[in-house]
Amino acid sequence: MTIKKRDRKLSPANLEIMKVVWEKGDVTINDVVEAINAKRKNKLRRTTVQVQMNRLEDYGWLKHSKQGRTYVYSAVVEKHKTRREILEDIKNRVFGGSRAELIKCLIEDADVTPEEIKELRALLKKI
Repeated sequence: MTIKKRDRKLSPANLEIMKVVWEKGDVTINDVVEAINAKRKNKLRRTTVQVQMNRLEDYGWLKHSKQGRTYVYSAVVEKHKTRREILEDIKNRVFGGSRAELIKCLIEDADVTPEEIKELRALLKKI
């Protein structure tokens, strides 16, 4: 039996697969290949995606059930939790643990729309 390595970080390719799974819920490998290739110029082969999904399952990010002869995959880890972990990692590695510096960088270096500013103000009032 494979040892789960849930603390394993998602590579960009793995994150691309996870985004499809989070968006669609239960998926087959073909569903993921189709969704990814719809957004890409350089198409991925089914076997490439299959290998990545098997690894994601070994690492504890995905699980599967069998429906007939088809494997149906679903996320083990929630999108929200993963986003938080990635941001926490960036905050610690890049901004010395400072949330304020991270947020300041996001706001100063981007074209923030008036609607986004409204959302941020509302969030700050709530906090």
